Amino acid sequence: MMMNFYYSVMSVYGWWNWARKKDNKVVVPISRTNVREKLIGFALFFVTMIITYLVYLAFDYKLEIVNYIDIFTSGIFFTAMWYMATKKLENWTLWIFADLITVPLYAYRGLGMLSLQYLIFTILAIQGYLAWKKHLHNTPQTA
Repeated sequence: MMMNFYYSVMSVYGWWNWARKKDNKVVVPISRTNVREKLIGFALFFVTMIITYLVYLAFDYKLEIVNYIDIFTSGIFFTAMWYMATKKLENWTLWIFADLITVPLYAYRGLGMLSLQYLIFTILAIQGYLAWKKHLHNTPQTA
């Protein structure tokens, strides 16, 4: 539930952030992460993993290798969501990477429909990455 709350809040923030304009010009353009944003991303990744691990412990859940993989991908997905809300190209590479881990993980757990859903997400993320990369390549950058 906590994860879905985060995704919902970040979706609303991202929608608001993407829609902002000043003088009829987009305020937050598609861009790449800078060093500061990468550090924030790494911090978000590790904090998410720690919190997810603590939630598993708090509910006295038996931790197996698949749970550690889930903890790892949760960190990636949280970071990808923040990068997406701030229109960073790297969001797509994180989605793709985590989706490629999640597809076989859900298949292994017997969750075929979720596995298929994440396979579709992977295809969409690849398309998103290619579109944003093309946009960045065709957009003159200002200093």
